[in-house]
Amino acid sequence: MTKVLLLSHIFPPAIDGGSRVIYKLGQQFKAKGYDTLYLSSNCFSTDDFSQKRINITKELEHQRTNAPENKKIIKIPTYTCFRKPLKLLEIICTKFLFINPKSNFISLIKVSQKGPIFKFFPFIKATIKIVKFKPDLIVAGPLPTTIVLYTHLLKSISKALTHQRSKVLINASFHPTDQDFHQLPLIRSLQSADYLWALTNFETDYFVNNFKINPKKIILAGNGVDSDFLLDKTDKLTSVRQTDDSDKLNILFIGSLSAHKRVDLLINSFSLLLKAKSYLLSAKLIIAGQKTLFYPQIEKTFKSLPPKIKKQIKFVFDFPQDKLTKLIDNCTFLVLPSVQESFGLVLIEAWARGKPVIVSDIPSLSEIVNLSKGGLIFKKDNQADLVKKIKQFIDSPETCRQYGQNGLNYVKTNYTWEKVSQKISQKIRLS
Repeated sequence: MTKVLLLSHIFPPAIDGGSRVIYKLGQQFKAKGYDTLYLSSNCFSTDDFSQKRINITKELEHQRTNAPENKKIIKIPTYTCFRKPLKLLEIICTKFLFINPKSNFISLIKVSQKGPIFKFFPFIKATIKIVKFKPDLIVAGPLPTTIVLYTHLLKSISKALTHQRSKVLINASFHPTDQDFHQLPLIRSLQSADYLWALTNFETDYFVNNFKINPKKIILAGNGVDSDFLLDKTDKLTSVRQTDDSDKLNILFIGSLSAHKRVDLLINSFSLLLKAKSYLLSAKLIIAGQKTLFYPQIEKTFKSLPPKIKKQIKFVFDFPQDKLTKLIDNCTFLVLPSVQESFGLVLIEAWARGKPVIVSDIPSLSEIVNLSKGGLIFKKDNQADLVKKIKQFIDSPETCRQYGQNGLNYVKTNYTWEKVSQKISQKIRLS
């Protein structure tokens, strides 16, 4: 029986696209009859790698702590005390010892600051279990966490002790504009992997042109949605507004409440829209996601708004995955103003429910929206252009509906998990 080890920095129900795709591929492999083993940290978010966990909803905490554990899932506790000492070590080495800031040693320190750093004895215990498991394939991701470094370490240990030659498949979920992704140990991990799971043509070209990676190693598979998540004719949805009033207008954002997601831009754009069109008395902006260290800045933006506008903005924190369908079904369209994305998993989730999207013009998002014809594209960080695109959907319900249908058709054809796993399996040719 083919054995597959899957590694991610956090584990569902954490709201994180990078870990979720690893988990979903594992489910597909398990359905094919492969023996799967998962390893991750026991953290809820990447913020947990360096501090005590921020408050999350009781419902999600219950789901997390009472999730069915078994011998095929290993969650390792992490150290939270090393980020500041590692930062201090970096400063000492570069400022006083004059070590090259671009050296492999300094790059390793920078990557380690991002975490996770697994606690020693639980990691040793997990390593013993993995060595006994003898994986044929190791699937890991995303960058810029240390998880891909652990992947190559575990492969080397397994090979040394059992002579097992495991193949490595990495899903980098790469952000080209984020320097954290360009640290030398991470780039070398991509170059030494047997396969890279790419999400877009843009990502594929970036790997080949910038990191000199052999294109034969790259599997362009994208991300996926479950087939039962796709909109069905029997589904009852909140209808898209059919009149010039906007009583049923619900604008949705889904994602982590991080700086690069530009939720603050969306809030300010919505506020500007309401001030310009006073008849939008019942329009809502729903911001659904997970608090991060940047959230206080978003909260500050929200609190600065007039009371009437604040009443039309709703935050939904740390919702369980089973509520995702309802959130999307009750929206008119989804907006993702992010300036850093590898793919935008939430886009295909919105399309899977027949909802159109508005995205910034970064290459990864522009590519998938242009291919699907499932939405509008605005100039990143440009509030006036974002407002313009939102008004375009408000003023043309038929355009809104057609883009949603285009997206649905595109996802059905290209991005179910069955299709994604098939692309990967065909390239790797697991027995």
